[in-house]
Amino acid sequence: MLKVVVDTSVFVTGYLSKTGKGCSSQIISRWRAGDFLLIMSRQILEEIVGKFVEKGIDENLILEFVEVVGKVALIIPGSYIVYRLDDIDPDDNMILAAAQEGKADYIVSLDAKHLLQLKHHKGTQIVEPELFLRALDS
Repeated sequence: MLKVVVDTSVFVTGYLSKTGKGCSSQIISRWRAGDFLLIMSRQILEEIVGKFVEKGIDENLILEFVEVVGKVALIIPGSYIVYRLDDIDPDDNMILAAAQEGKADYIVSLDAKHLLQLKHHKGTQIVEPELFLRALDS
């Protein structure tokens, strides 16, 4: 089974979607359906929850999300440290570190300025949601 780190931007976009039909929403649905194994660290989860609160996502949805993560995600210690993006966007380093620590096949992101430009990190392919969905279906 594919192991995947999903960037905060994908979760926020998916949860804010009005139709639930966009690529980010589909990725959340596919994860919940067990089509891939989500890799999650405490640092990433804290960032996601913080963004959910900031964007006004319903508290019940946030609690349900955290509960599902606890049940079906691969929770890693979050002990790896990466400095690759220190000069550009240090917050993105935790995504790279989680992928490295969890031996992820993919990082899925909407961050065209930083993460997507890298294309790869230590054997992990970095792709946008649409491309990841195609990879899941192939």
